[in-house]
This record gives sequence, C-alpha cells and structure tokens, in this order.
Amino acid sequence: MCSIFHKNKPVEILPTGGEQIFCGELLGLLSRHFPDAEIYLSDKTSTLCTYDDVAYVVARAKMDQYTYEAEVMDCDDFAMVLLGEFSKPPWSALTVGLVWTDKHALNCCVTEDREILFIEPQTGEISNKLAGWQGLLVRLIII
Repeated sequence: MCSIFHKNKPVEILPTGGEQIFCGELLGLLSRHFPDAEIYLSDKTSTLCTYDDVAYVVARAKMDQYTYEAEVMDCDDFAMVLLGEFSKPPWSALTVGLVWTDKHALNCCVTEDREILFIEPQTGEISNKLAGWQGLLVRLIII
C-alpha cells in the first residue's frame, strides 16, 4: 500500500473512481469490442477506473525494476506482476485485468467512460489501441 506521510501519520491514497459496473454489462462491452476473445469475469460487480487511478498504480508499481528475460520474466510475467499491484486493496475492485493477443500479454482496464485501455506493463504506456507489435487479435481477457 502506498502512503503519503502527513505529520508522521500515513495517509492512504484511495481510488478516485467509484462507479460500479455489473458483470453482464461489462461482458457485453468487452464482447462487442473483442468478439473473438474468450472473456472471464471474476466478480459480479467491479469499479470502473479513472485514468489517474490507473496511471498512479502503474507508476507506483515501478515495473522498470524488472529486466526482460525470455521464458523467465517475459510479457506474461510482467502482466501478472502489474495485475498483482492492482489486486491489492483498495485497488482490487477496479476493472483491471489481463489480455492475451495473438502475439503478446499485457493488461487492460475499463474506464468510467466505458473506454477500454491497454496497459503495457513493460513500459507503463496506457493506450486505447494496441500497437502493431502487441498483436491484432485479442484472444483472452480475464478481469
């Protein structure tokens, strides 16, 4: 948990978003964007993200401390480590997950505007579309 110290007392940083989405609506949204993907949702409801919340957790995760190594610390490992940061309360209710494409593994989130953003865990880049090297076909989404 990341904290700010104020007069020697930690102040917890909390997500700024709060709008809930039910799994049926989330499944519909993801299915419309990625009709060929297998989609697994773990909760009946989750909290939609704000860009600032996602950027904050990505920055706090300090993913640059890890070095890419094929088969040891590669794209799926980076995505799992970053997802672990989002799995810690109070961030664990956010609509953040894993994405597997035909070429790559990375993270995604759904914002309060119902926009799907991709999070590249190796660089911290947040984008509303995949880069060509990340793949063209989303095959699996787990949120």
